[in-house]
Amino acid sequence: MILDIYSTTLGWVDITPYIKYQGVEGTRNDVDGPNAGRVIDNALMYRDRLATKRKFQITTTPLKMSTAVMIENLLMPEFFTIRTDYFEGTVKPYTVYSNNVSKTYVINKEYGELVKLSFPIVER
Repeated sequence: MILDIYSTTLGWVDITPYIKYQGVEGTRNDVDGPNAGRVIDNALMYRDRLATKRKFQITTTPLKMSTAVMIENLLMPEFFTIRTDYFEGTVKPYTVYSNNVSKTYVINKEYGELVKLSFPIVER
């Protein structure tokens, strides 16, 4: 898997090395319109798909605070661009956003204070 995030100050930053083993969970979400639902007469389901949004949840390995802050800053803009092969098997750019970044502190005797991040990346 490739996951690069574009920063206006840093250029393309590859965050793949910071993702923990099995630390990516992807979903495809359909956005339905107001006409979606079941009909009372025959209980048939009707779809009114307006869009399909792809999303994945990323969990990192324990990181030094400086690396965690760098990743958090990459996720800060309202919308940003990534390049990944996760969705379609070929590397393509996507406009995405992230929210609800959680940070877990990990104390390590050898390395000191480390943090793990968990965050979604959602297609615009």
